[in-house]
Amino acid sequence: MSEHDQRFASNGRPARPPRGAVRPGNPRRVRYGVKLKSRDGVVARHWVARRWVTLLENTLDAEARTEGMQYARQGQIALFELTPDGLTARVQGRAARPYQVQMNGRTLAESDWQRLIEAMSSEALYSAKMLAGEMPENLGELFDELDIPFLDAARESITSTCTCGAERCKHRAAAGYLLAERLSEDPMIVFRLYGMPETQLLERLRQSRAMHTQGVAAAHVDPLIPETQDEPAPLETCLEDFWRSGPELTRLEQTAPEPHVAHALLRRLGPSPLTGRFPLVGLLASIYDEVSQSAIRMRDQAERLPDGESDEVTK
Repeated sequence: MSEHDQRFASNGRPARPPRGAVRPGNPRRVRYGVKLKSRDGVVARHWVARRWVTLLENTLDAEARTEGMQYARQGQIALFELTPDGLTARVQGRAARPYQVQMNGRTLAESDWQRLIEAMSSEALYSAKMLAGEMPENLGELFDELDIPFLDAARESITSTCTCGAERCKHRAAAGYLLAERLSEDPMIVFRLYGMPETQLLERLRQSRAMHTQGVAAAHVDPLIPETQDEPAPLETCLEDFWRSGPELTRLEQTAPEPHVAHALLRRLGPSPLTGRFPLVGLLASIYDEVSQSAIRMRDQAERLPDGESDEVTK
């Protein structure tokens, strides 16, 4: 068969490739691949995600950005895993096997983490937002003040590699855009790129904040360990009564609930640095109590009214 016959059918139109063959220019489809959720093309809705996209696109050309976005929308990412060691992804292209993409931040030294946590814990605003799972808008400025690289394009605080061998490739772009969408949903995971899980960072921040406000003893509270613990009975001696509720269930139902800690967030943040005629923490505590009591009264009143009138009370 001639080259012309291979490329064109008898009607003069391009011949269809054999079943199962990969069309030139199209990547191999991935079953159940990870894809972008956004339908409007906006993946960076949080300032951390926008800063990440700026850093990412600084290492890509226009073609890689366009094709990488298409890959991410089509679900060409076979694996997407973010660990304390960085981002690992497998992106399926035109080759038979997916390409391996790795993105890492420049792991911060312990001294840098200590300076950062100390600076955040000394400011109530940083502590309140971070402990509530929010990223302060000016956190990037704090990194800059401490001369610690954080999503900094000029200082190359992120390194990325791909097994395709290209310096600027669409596979890294696809994984990077998917990470941007994840950062918009949970910006706290960005700390994993720099070598510390967000849960560990928050725990260290909580301890540091407690040391600032309540002293060392309050920051390191040892859990209570019972002095004695009864060994459970062998399983073979419990077969007849295994599926029956014993007296333990009755005792469990009668157990009093754990005491409620009033104003837990205010206690965690400690004394306010603001001075005035009235303590700010006490004023906020009074407001919280009044709001809670009002809500309880509205709930009780709504429960006493017929169903048709309950909506009017809660408006």
